[in-house]
Formats: sequence, structure tokens, C-alpha cells
Amino acid sequence: MSSDNGHSHHPLTHQAVRVAIVGSGPFAELHAQAFTENPDCELIAVVGRSIERAEALATRFSVQETYRTTEELFEARAVDAVAVVTAGTFHLQPTLAALEGGASVLLEKPVVMNSTEGRTLREAVERAPGFVMPAHILRFATPYQELRSRLEAGVVGTPRALSFRRHRTTDHDELFHDVHPVLMTMIHDIDLAMWLTGATPLHITARQIEAHSRSQPLAVWAEVETTDGTAISFQVSWSLAAGSLSDSFEVIGDNGALSLSLAPRVRDFGPGASLVDDCLTPDGGHGALREEIRQFVDAVRFENPPTVVTLDEALAGIDLAEQIIAVARTHRIEAGECL
Repeated sequence: MSSDNGHSHHPLTHQAVRVAIVGSGPFAELHAQAFTENPDCELIAVVGRSIERAEALATRFSVQETYRTTEELFEARAVDAVAVVTAGTFHLQPTLAALEGGASVLLEKPVVMNSTEGRTLREAVERAPGFVMPAHILRFATPYQELRSRLEAGVVGTPRALSFRRHRTTDHDELFHDVHPVLMTMIHDIDLAMWLTGATPLHITARQIEAHSRSQPLAVWAEVETTDGTAISFQVSWSLAAGSLSDSFEVIGDNGALSLSLAPRVRDFGPGASLVDDCLTPDGGHGALREEIRQFVDAVRFENPPTVVTLDEALAGIDLAEQIIAVARTHRIEAGECL
């Protein structure tokens, strides 16, 4: 038995990790499926501000307990791990409550909404027996892992320039009206850039395209120069009326280039015709989400915080995102203006 900050606990190597999910939306449902399929954990509760939606999710996965708040959950029972899968503006409070209750947390992106919240979260983790694992799913996706392996092997020499492009549908402006596209969408690529290069940002230029009747910018373009002279370009938009464009990524090295285009390779032309996510959250395969959850559950079982993605890395990404937003807001372009 070990003790941290007044919390006594045992390694969970011989018993199932007790997991609760905070959130009841579509992505929470995917998490519930992945946790249910993991033999080393037991999904015991769903927490949701809408108790009706929480109960519906719990019923689907034969979970017996539902709560309105994380505080109510920990007043009622012991929990080893919590997955916070809510909108970004509702990430901090349940995470703090879970840490105070002695649990570890799998925290969806963006882990916090700003650097002030980041400091609060870091201080809470320092006091707690558990850890926070940022749910940066692309680090667990095979295509990105393969590209990183090639970079580390030096197949293109030293990386000199990186370019990211990620476009989403216009309904994101309604779904995430209170989250800037840099925090909601570009944050994936900010994390990838820092993970792949380990570089420190030095200089930032950015601009955002604004359109009437929208809560958030239509598009954001940013360029970051790092201390080692690498140039990184980010492009994001919430501009697609329908359908999808491949997420793309290119690395220019001093001895070649690497390119990655992430798009569904399986298409369903049945009655519910759709594109099939065969990489991150596939129905019939392991996928990045299941791997992320496997590593999280194992880290809780063996009391060994994961190293593939750390809270410090995620908060460094939040700092950079915050700087990009600040610069972009000073270089705003109304849609229709000449550039």
C-alpha cells in the first residue's frame, strides 16, 4: 500500500479499474464503448448535466449509476479513474473534483480553456495522488506514429518546415460557439508539431477571417518560427457546407519530405450511407481511441503515469494556442475584404 497527500491506495494489478465517464454526447458514447471492451476496467457510472442523457447512455452500456455532478459521484462511492468527455468549457471543474477524490483523469482536449486554468490544474495535480492524461488521440494513431518514427530515423534529414491543414463543417460554429477554432481544431496540430519536433516557439504571425452572423472565425492561418529555425504553418477553418476534406500534414526536411493525408478509406453506401472512421474510432478494430484508453487504464492499474503524452506538454500547447489567438485577433479580416 502507498500513500500520497493523505490518500491511501493499493496498486490495482489484480482488480478491475473502476471508471466513470463525465459527459453523455456522441464522443462520450465512443469512450463508453472502448472502456466496456477493455477487460481490465469496469465502467461503473455516468455523470451528466442532463440526467436524462446520462441515464440513456448508462442504460445502453448496462451501467447502474448516474449522477449530475462529479462531486455527487465521489460522495456516493469510490472511483479509480474518470474520463472527462464534455465540452471544453466544462473540463476544469469535474477534473478538479476527480483529483480531489483521489482518481486519475483522462481529459479530452482542450484540457483547459486558457493558461490561468492551466495553472489551477497543474497545482491540483501536484496535490493529488492521481494524474491527468491529456486525451490527445492523434499520438495514438498509427499513421502519425509511423511518420514520427521516420522523422526520428532521419529519413528526410533535419525537419525545416511543417505544414498542417484541418477543415471542418460550418455546424462547428453552432456546436462550439464558445470555443475558438484554434482551441477546438488547431490544437490537434499544435500538439502534433510539438510532439514531432520538440521545438520551442519563438515568433508567431497569425490572422483570422471573420464572417457576419458567426460566433467564431471562419478560418485561422498561423505561422510559427521556433528557436531552432523550423517554420510551422497551421491552417484551420469551419467552412465546409457538407462532406469532408482530408486532414493533411507535410514535413520538409533538408534531405527530402514526408506527407500524410488522413481520410476514411472505408465508405458505407448502405441505407445509412456515411464515411467510416477506420483509424481513430473504428467499430471493428483497435484504433487510436482504444489504444489511448488501454494505456490510460494500464497507467492507473500500475500507478505509473503515462509518458506518451503529459500534462506539461498539453499545457505548453494551450500556451501556444493562446498566443496564436491573441495575434490572430489583432489581424482580423472580414469575409469579402481584399487580403
